[in-house]
Amino acid sequence: MQPNVPAPRPAGGVPRWVAPTLVTLAGLTAVGVTAVVQPFVWVAHEILVISGYPVPGVFWPGLTVLTALGAGAPAALAWLLVKRPVIRAIARLWTLAAVCAALLGLVRAVPWSAGDAVADALEGVVALVLAFALRRWVSDAEAPGTRSPRVGTAVAVACGLLVLLPWWWVGALGGPLDVVAAALAASGLGVLMSRLRRTGPLRVPVGGPVAGLVLDALVLAVPLALLAGAFGSPGTQLLLLGVLPAGCVALACVDPVRRWSGALLVALAAFGPLAFVDAEEVTLLLVPGDVPQWAAIGTGISAWLALVAGAVVALGLVIAARRTKRAAPVTPPIAPPEAAGREAQAELTAGVSEAGMSEAGMSEAGAEADRPVGRAVGGRGRVLSGALIGVLVVSSGLLWLGPGQDGFHGDRLFVVLKNQAETTAVGDSTTDLTARRTAVYRLLVEHARRTQASLLSALRKVGADPTSYYLVNAVEVDDTPLVRAVLAARDDVAAVQPNPELRPIPEAATAGSADTRTLTGTPANLETIKAPQAWREGTDGRGIVVGFSDSGVDARHEALRDTYRGGADSWHDPWNRTTVPTDPNGHGTHTAGSAVGKKVGVAPGATWIGCANLARPLGNPGLYLDCLQFMLAPFRAGGDPFADGDPARAADVLSNSWGCPDVEGCGAGTLEPAVEALRDAGVFVVAAAGNEGPRCRSITDPIGRYDSVFTVGAVDDKKVVAGFSSRGPVPGDAESKPDLTAPGVDVLSAWPGGGYSRLSGTSMATPQVAGVVALIWQAAPSLRGDIVRTAALLRASTQNATLGSAPSCGGNARNVLGAGTVDAAAAVTLARQGEATRPR
Repeated sequence: MQPNVPAPRPAGGVPRWVAPTLVTLAGLTAVGVTAVVQPFVWVAHEILVISGYPVPGVFWPGLTVLTALGAGAPAALAWLLVKRPVIRAIARLWTLAAVCAALLGLVRAVPWSAGDAVADALEGVVALVLAFALRRWVSDAEAPGTRSPRVGTAVAVACGLLVLLPWWWVGALGGPLDVVAAALAASGLGVLMSRLRRTGPLRVPVGGPVAGLVLDALVLAVPLALLAGAFGSPGTQLLLLGVLPAGCVALACVDPVRRWSGALLVALAAFGPLAFVDAEEVTLLLVPGDVPQWAAIGTGISAWLALVAGAVVALGLVIAARRTKRAAPVTPPIAPPEAAGREAQAELTAGVSEAGMSEAGMSEAGAEADRPVGRAVGGRGRVLSGALIGVLVVSSGLLWLGPGQDGFHGDRLFVVLKNQAETTAVGDSTTDLTARRTAVYRLLVEHARRTQASLLSALRKVGADPTSYYLVNAVEVDDTPLVRAVLAARDDVAAVQPNPELRPIPEAATAGSADTRTLTGTPANLETIKAPQAWREGTDGRGIVVGFSDSGVDARHEALRDTYRGGADSWHDPWNRTTVPTDPNGHGTHTAGSAVGKKVGVAPGATWIGCANLARPLGNPGLYLDCLQFMLAPFRAGGDPFADGDPARAADVLSNSWGCPDVEGCGAGTLEPAVEALRDAGVFVVAAAGNEGPRCRSITDPIGRYDSVFTVGAVDDKKVVAGFSSRGPVPGDAESKPDLTAPGVDVLSAWPGGGYSRLSGTSMATPQVAGVVALIWQAAPSLRGDIVRTAALLRASTQNATLGSAPSCGGNARNVLGAGTVDAAAAVTLARQGEATRPR
């Protein structure tokens, strides 16, 4: 056997290391740019969303296209400049992959409100079209002497099923249509990658099977990364970037001539992130402990299994190649036909020389391995592959039906009707508060039943599973093309909006541990608003019911257990259907404690009822309405809000430390009819301004943006506005926002499990104002249910607050501070004075 002797460099030519170095840098650039820029852009997008900034529609498609083209530019340059056939073919493969990634990125222009199924299906179609367009560059010919054993379809499917396996546990499928669309998208990606693979060298000719597999895998890692970074809705690409490139070794082991083998492997690997995770749920809003955490776990396990599968298959191929070498006689190299022989031999010689291998050495290595893998490993390999596929399929089913989240969990639609009930006249028809609330409730229910009848009939005919609401005349339905078509044809529908539902996860996050188990003295926020002075006058909120719509409430906490109203109609959980107040998050317990908790609350004598509209960190219009309806007309667990609601048991004051942004499905006016009806029913609605400051005009989300809601910003204990507190003005609203402020920095309150914790946010400021309303209504019973007079009294009795270094917004400090910081003692005194002078 002749030693490997590098081919001599032509006189005056370019050194042979230049071309390999150039293409290597091109590959590193493609992977590096994609792996860095795509996560960076995702983080930037999340910051914009969380901060309340509008995200332009061209954000994702534009940046994805620019990233793909920038990542592929060095490869395109190498394709133009390099003349050596093998290296030039590698550069061509990477360039075409970058172009395909850029074109796929344009699909991200589809708005998320169109639905996941639409985006996935369109992406799958685009991928198939691109695969068809690549046919002019595809070759199934493999250079003589470079063939080596490779696995076929059965082993490829087994590897793909193994990579998919963890998703049956950590993820959850969307609706049936979502699954079909995800399968189409994954299949399109698999076919495109299989086609792209054959635009480059089918094998990198080197001196042995190990080195050959390694180089083949590295070559394939680049297009896998490029496609992963551009594929799927924003959020999904991060998961694909973790999974697909890790499968490069397994893909390199697959026979490229067997076109469906590589396509199935890639499709199965991509199906996990595409089908088992909702892209909108891969968000910083759900960090930590929710979907992003489990998606990261699934990605890590899947990538590890991809690497293991590739290593095992590669090891088997190397062993098979060596056995074949020992068994096969040495044969002379096969000469190519005369017509095309010189050209093929020249390309092969150039490619081999680049790898440092002589023609003779290459020919001998090729002859040693020039046998189908089936003959190398025998029929037993096919039997083992089939058995492994069966085991993996059964294991997947057991995971899904056992510890996994079986069933389908697709998003739904929120349909708002044009004809909304008018409750103002009914609310003004009586001075008796119970009669007033009953009249408003009955009007809303009867109006919804009458105006929804035709729509509900049409929706039931197409299996839309509708859920009716009355506080907003609206219906929640399944999201399918047929349902959308039915809705588009109706003239009684005002808006069709997403009603996203979080997919279930293997284990919900816990509230975490409390900062302290005991209290020493009165919390500073209560001193700031002068609550102890109000208590000394005998006012603690007794007789007033405060309602909390939040993550829940820990009714066993010492600060809250004695003030829970109790009974069958004081707790509602549309998330998990629990029958006793619980709080898996902690946020709701903290806010409830600040309003009515013993030793930590503004109105410790008031009673409370609760509803879980945020058992996990994101809600939707339907969940928010579930709780708002319950607060107007509570009903027993499992009851019908339309038939079983009892307005005589309504909450007097509502504390709402939440907002409903676009990502949760709310438009600017989606929930406005609900809070206007509550106002007409004499229910005082208090809401948080949000934490998107110090930007002006950052009070954008329902319900805090509405005139009919009393909106609360945050200050510190020195009454200086908190930097995070959202500011007005709110376009189209008559009143300045926020209405006033309350302490919201390091507020100490109750925490699940019996302890106490400090939190900051306008969420912490809001319940203190709700507590002050309870004090006012106890002190002046004539004000109970009088929303206008109570709001005016709160504004008239505030303490001065300061901007500090913050600028005013719209030339008016009231758009930052409202009327000032709430003063419990002054409000109670002013209420009593008004009560004493009120005509009898």
